[in-house]
Amino acid sequence: MWKNINISKNNIDYETAKAVLIKMPNKSDYKGYCFWHSSKLVRKGRNKNSISIGYTNDFTFKLIKYGNGKYNKYDIIKEIEISVEEFEKAFEVMNENIKEKTFKNEYETYKPQHMEVEKVEIEQELLD
Repeated sequence: MWKNINISKNNIDYETAKAVLIKMPNKSDYKGYCFWHSSKLVRKGRNKNSISIGYTNDFTFKLIKYGNGKYNKYDIIKEIEISVEEFEKAFEVMNENIKEKTFKNEYETYKPQHMEVEKVEIEQELLD
């Protein structure tokens, strides 16, 4: 069964025609790690600043940690594999905080109050 999780577009580190490099959240146990995910499984998210990642329960996510220096930024320093449950736990807060865009119709939110018309008498001098 397919599942989706919404993440911020700020977590996208690099995009190619076939895959997307996604950074893990900073407030997780996997800070500094990233993973490649097929671009066919990455879609628009709930709002314009999010994307939706598709996966199944059979997925294992291979997390990679690249070097930070000038000469080793393309070298893989560390690799670990995590399960779907660990992946969902890492992105849980981000997924819950991304809300759908709410459309606010200004005509529905503002309705003027009904006013009673008072009887007005006009002086005869003003009518001519």
